Amino acid sequence: MTMTAPRPLGYWLTTLDRLVEEQIADAVEASGLRRSQWRVLSRLALGAITEGSLDPGAEDDVRALGDAGLVEHHGAEYRLTATGHDRVAELQEGPVQAVADRAVADLSPAEQDALLAGLEKVARSLGWLESAG
Repeated sequence: MTMTAPRPLGYWLTTLDRLVEEQIADAVEASGLRRSQWRVLSRLALGAITEGSLDPGAEDDVRALGDAGLVEHHGAEYRLTATGHDRVAELQEGPVQAVADRAVADLSPAEQDALLAGLEKVARSLGWLESAG
């Protein structure tokens, strides 16, 4: 494998983010969900969200996900249903994990560990706190 000229960290982070997001979106869309619906489901997998904290334009996705039995509305909050939790787990363990596996397929387990540890150190040095997500 030929290495290209050195590129800055920001270039690689942006490129990886774009490639991973595109491939996850393709995998999720192949399962019948739109990219924007996957964003809503994966966000709700972290916990309920209030009506006021929905991204602009997400109302149609939430409505469609509700009609599909994946999201429910309780008071001023939206939550995943049990079926929604199962669907997120199915996607995360299947096509989403397959993208992650492909991304690191050329790395040894030690290189994978070093990559993740290095990225975490970079995030911490820029102010990321594990408790903040």
